[in-house]
Amino acid sequence: SFHIKLLILAIAANLGLQIYLAVGEPKFWHEIDWLDVVAEGGAAVLCLVWLWLMLHSRPDGRVTNLLTMGLGCVFFSWWMDCLDEFIRLPENSHWGTWLESAPMPVGLILLTIGLYHWHHEQKAISAQMAKRERLFREHKLFDKLTPLGGADYLRRQLSLSLEQAKQNQQPLSLIAVDLDNFNSINQRNVQ
Repeated sequence: SFHIKLLILAIAANLGLQIYLAVGEPKFWHEIDWLDVVAEGGAAVLCLVWLWLMLHSRPDGRVTNLLTMGLGCVFFSWWMDCLDEFIRLPENSHWGTWLESAPMPVGLILLTIGLYHWHHEQKAISAQMAKRERLFREHKLFDKLTPLGGADYLRRQLSLSLEQAKQNQQPLSLIAVDLDNFNSINQRNVQ
């Protein structure tokens, strides 16, 4: 999947180059604005680096596809913008401007949507990690044999629940269950 996405982008970039070469003519060296080549070409190369890093650090999925398409459009726009420094298009061809300008806003919109979903993804992962860390720190509050919370855990949870019920102005109930001969159950689990 990673290689397919890069292959599609390489084919699109090559197709853009072929179109420019088919209808345009190469500029002479003295006509080339090298500052634009460095700026636009450098931006295109950086966009490829971002794309490569993102594809290597994220699993496949909707968010990765949105980010890939967004970065692909931005790269294509900068690539086409760089090509017009080397190839002169006919004066009456407005499609060249469209080819270099239109993918940019589309790419930025796709990137924004992808980053929005990535943000929500990261918030969910952070919440899950915080919960796991809290449980890890509170491991002393749990019985090793039964993995049930001990008396200190019950006190802490009861205090938190009472505070939350008070803030939300909602009633709170506590159910206690007393198991006869629970110690014998523990002893059976140990053996």
